Amino acid sequence: MLISLAFSAGCASRAIPFDQLDKAQITIYKIQAPAPVAVISPLGTAPPNPCMLVPLPPELQAMCLQAAQVLPTLLPGLIPGLPAPTANPTPLAPPPMLFRAQWQIVDQRPIMDEATRKQLLDTLGAAESFTPRQSQCFTPGMAISFQSPNFIEPVDVVVSFSCGIANGFGFAWPHGTDYGLQPQSGQALSSIYQSLFGPLPPSGV
Repeated sequence: MLISLAFSAGCASRAIPFDQLDKAQITIYKIQAPAPVAVISPLGTAPPNPCMLVPLPPELQAMCLQAAQVLPTLLPGLIPGLPAPTANPTPLAPPPMLFRAQWQIVDQRPIMDEATRKQLLDTLGAAESFTPRQSQCFTPGMAISFQSPNFIEPVDVVVSFSCGIANGFGFAWPHGTDYGLQPQSGQALSSIYQSLFGPLPPSGV
């Protein structure tokens, strides 16, 4: 009953900064932990470095290393063990876009309808939406970003459904140490996620 009353009260019950974001631009991101980057030599298995075959003074060692990088391009096959560069090297894939420099952005959608906007602000702005966190895990799957001229940087909330936790970035979290999602608030945010990106992954996010 208390949660329902808090949600129905609307803007009047919202905590700072959610009481000042009615006109903010809202974008919801589907995020995940970035995949580890495999460090692979472009030439495959690295051949022995010819500069290491004989001891050289540090200054000559540096010159040798520079020459070893340039000469195979100018004179293919000059240095044994170094294959000639391919005519059309495979272009490197662009690095993934990251949210808050931590999580890979898989998809993103702007929020245009007022009903979803109100539901987000009412849910995140109500103290009754949250409870002391019950889990120490945090594997975020959704991020909600509010951009408003009232704030210098975006007001961002990152949600982990599998851990039942939401956390704020770019502002002081208004609900003290209560980061855990109540069942109703977790369901409200989960429904928004699924309406935009489809079902939650089997392992949760």
